[in-house]
Amino acid sequence: MVGMDSTSTSSGNWETVEAQLPAYWRDIAEQHGLVPANVPAQLGAKVTDMRVPLRTVLYRVGTNCSLKTAAASAFAGEVTDVSPVAVHLWERKLGPFFASLVADMAGTEREFAAGRWAGYDIVVVDASVVSRPGAGGTTARVHYALRLTTLHPVNVQVTDDRGGETFRRFDPQAGELWMGDRGYANPPGIAFVKSSDAEVLVRYNRGSLPLYDIEGKRLDVLAKLLAKLRKPGRVREWAVWVHPEDCKPIGGRLVAVRLPVEKAEEARERLRREQGDEVTAESLAMADFVVVFTTVPKNRLSAERVLELYGLRWQIELHIKRDKSIAGLDRLPNRRPDTVYTWICAKLLLVQIARRMASSQMAIPPCGLWAQLLAPDSTRASQKAKARSRKEPSFGRASRQ
Repeated sequence: MVGMDSTSTSSGNWETVEAQLPAYWRDIAEQHGLVPANVPAQLGAKVTDMRVPLRTVLYRVGTNCSLKTAAASAFAGEVTDVSPVAVHLWERKLGPFFASLVADMAGTEREFAAGRWAGYDIVVVDASVVSRPGAGGTTARVHYALRLTTLHPVNVQVTDDRGGETFRRFDPQAGELWMGDRGYANPPGIAFVKSSDAEVLVRYNRGSLPLYDIEGKRLDVLAKLLAKLRKPGRVREWAVWVHPEDCKPIGGRLVAVRLPVEKAEEARERLRREQGDEVTAESLAMADFVVVFTTVPKNRLSAERVLELYGLRWQIELHIKRDKSIAGLDRLPNRRPDTVYTWICAKLLLVQIARRMASSQMAIPPCGLWAQLLAPDSTRASQKAKARSRKEPSFGRASRQ
């Protein structure tokens, strides 16, 4: 990870990393009830500056090192004399703070503001296979839900490698719109989200999501509906129903667009690589389209807006998949939900720092650090107000898993 190698405990390197953070990061830390800046020495606290746990935990996550190594590195870098147990305790509570920093740096608050999407609070779900320390292959699966306005993980759960993808692992709330890929497109999961007065937007899966017309007849989506889409770029939608067991039918919309010829061929080639001899003619035919199912009413989001929103979800997923390979997001410190939560948020934060350091937005110390210290009182008050507005008690929901 950029800026977090074995030399990052030196003062100069750390200041470069710290300079990329929001100027009011200490205020955000205080809002989360963490170590305040400049605690008087007479109080006898061993850690009196939030910079110490921030620096130590980011080093551990960025290098994927052990607790013992992180503690030794902090001591060698003259940061503090701290035990591995103390580093672990910091890890257990820094997740919400890291999530707030990620949201501030990523700028997703504007892109996914509820006002842009008919008042819905957008939540995206995904799962990633991971390895525990010392393991040679996949040993677990992390299931997480990200609130896209803040990039806060609102739910995190770790299962064994056989744990399936389902909305039922999470805790939807009224007014939210939950988005997922094909793995989440099934009647029980959709019924679960709707039971919480939330809405669903998923990529259509013809194998796991049977759809029906108003008379209860099974729809042949490919032959009877998508066949009508002959012109690339044209968007169409149809009223459809899902029939969960022990639940009344749920109405929704099937929204589709035919891809340009070259994009469709790319999709087919990808299918052939992934499925080999098992690829079917129906799968190759479906590759001509992007098809999603949603329970969002037409009077709130048009078909075009539904596809636009799903496209943004796909961009977030691509970022996560890339960050998984680059940042080591697929390696976990343990299976505690609170430390896994911190681990994910810290990885996302380190990626944001690396992107900023590799771009023209890179802040050069000491200017970025002194700007906060020398800011007028009115400016600092404004920064604190902004920090308060960004705080979200997200881990309260994650910890219930």
